Amino acid sequence: MSEKSTRRDVLKWTGAGAAALAAGGLPEPALAKPPHFKLYLMIFNNLQSRMIWTDLIGKQFARLGIDVNASYQPPSVVIARRANDSGKTHVEGGFDMYSERIYYNGLAPSPEALFHSKNVPPNGQNYYRVADQQIDAAIETYSRAITPEDRKTAMAAFVKRWYEIEPLHIVFYPEEVIITNPKLKGMESTTYNPVFYPRPEDWSIEGATGDVTATFASWQPPSQLIPMYGSGYNESNIFGPVYNALMEYDSWANKKLVPALAETVKGSEDGKSWVISLRKGVKWHSGEEFTAEDVKFTWDTIIDKTYASLFQATLSAVMGSRDAYKVTGTHEITVTLPQPNMLFYDFLLPVIAIMPKHAYKDIKPEELRGHVISTWLGTFPVKTSDGKVFAAKGGVGTGPWIPQGFDPSRKAYKYSKNENYWRKTDGNVKTFYVVNIEGADALLSAIKSGAIDAHDPMYDVGGLLSTVDPSWGKVNRFDSFKWMQTCLNLNHPVFGTGVETPLGKKDPSRAAEAAMYVRKAMSHMIPREQIIKNVVAGFGKPGTVPMPFTSEFYDQDLLKPIAYDFNLAKQYMEKAGYTY
Repeated sequence: MSEKSTRRDVLKWTGAGAAALAAGGLPEPALAKPPHFKLYLMIFNNLQSRMIWTDLIGKQFARLGIDVNASYQPPSVVIARRANDSGKTHVEGGFDMYSERIYYNGLAPSPEALFHSKNVPPNGQNYYRVADQQIDAAIETYSRAITPEDRKTAMAAFVKRWYEIEPLHIVFYPEEVIITNPKLKGMESTTYNPVFYPRPEDWSIEGATGDVTATFASWQPPSQLIPMYGSGYNESNIFGPVYNALMEYDSWANKKLVPALAETVKGSEDGKSWVISLRKGVKWHSGEEFTAEDVKFTWDTIIDKTYASLFQATLSAVMGSRDAYKVTGTHEITVTLPQPNMLFYDFLLPVIAIMPKHAYKDIKPEELRGHVISTWLGTFPVKTSDGKVFAAKGGVGTGPWIPQGFDPSRKAYKYSKNENYWRKTDGNVKTFYVVNIEGADALLSAIKSGAIDAHDPMYDVGGLLSTVDPSWGKVNRFDSFKWMQTCLNLNHPVFGTGVETPLGKKDPSRAAEAAMYVRKAMSHMIPREQIIKNVVAGFGKPGTVPMPFTSEFYDQDLLKPIAYDFNLAKQYMEKAGYTY
């Protein structure tokens, strides 16, 4: 790509060399015939730069003699295919490979939720079927460690093992760029769902008075808006301002957990016994008092497999069963864990939004996703204990913003400020909107016209900064605390189980070893440095393991960049039994 080329130029190009040119003229031809095996690559069609670098990676894999069948798919298709509960490959209705932006749900790394072998769909998030005994053991030790030293040692073992076998390919760690209205004050963080979403209660529009309005752009429309079913940007951006968790992060700068609906959280020395004292005087949007019964109701609902919550497997792993917790006072809940688990404090308390028992308890599991609390269409009568009826126009929470419904014609979700919010807020914004705008060009036009004030990171505007004038757009840069990865189905018979590799067929006891060789070969065909330089305009660092680059657990000495090296890749393929 020349210095004057843009990503939009790349998207206009056609032909076999287009993606290779995007990476700086990397060679294109495949060198093995017939193909060693077929790989179906699904590419999300909603982010330009990811479309480019994922297609590029597929073309580089083809040079190894892999028959890569790439297709651009809407997120709904990819998400449905990866969520199958039996680990099917693409031809069976599942997936072989796709790419994604990923992160731990809390700012404390929690690999158990994403990569432990027991947390597979439909009640877990290990869509990839990572199932390595050493990784499982390191994760379990880390999750149950009580001292910081033991936790650090366990995480080092996890990182080392991942780096050795590369179950998935970590492509790069993105830096996030957000363009905001220059008059917008108080936006101090990127969004990091589901624990850092837009916080417009702290926003002020400089010079504005009266019924001040602010608007936030989110790319992909949500599939539903109930917290226990989603943690992606497209959903958390919208439901996040409505609800609270028991704990929250006070700022992006220090990433420190502070009390939210919990006033105090006291744990025993062995990490198993906890007493949570809840904040008194908190009201649901309906006017009903918030109590410990709401916490118990939330945990009961999520742990019940009938509701198929995204967090069911994690909550069950931590709690064991409903017997682990009980209400011990109007504003107190006591927990006795079967074993210590860091996920209790660092995941369950800040990540899981508390739901209202009085409003949601009579909604059947099969009705939830189509209900007003999920769609924000229409109204839903909520009866309170004092005999009143609250007309809910969306979810009912304790958060700083009250839903006012969804306008399909504008693709806009409307909120009014909760004037009875339990925490003091300094912003002057009274009415808030989240609008769905697809595409970076449309986003920049909306910012320039004054139609929106901020946006989520999914627009990937770093490569378009030369078009932003300071008079209408302020550039904000944030460490993303995320990574971009290629997601492999580790049930695949070649790069997953290895049973269909030449080495695996010859010696079944070495099938897993052969699969690792193939994954290592693929990894060495990913031009990480070129992708960062030419596709994402330098906003990133080369990827190695699923750990934020700036995390205290990232081992800078061990984790050297993975070289783009065709000869080394070919050697790994030959170790798996393939010939050239």
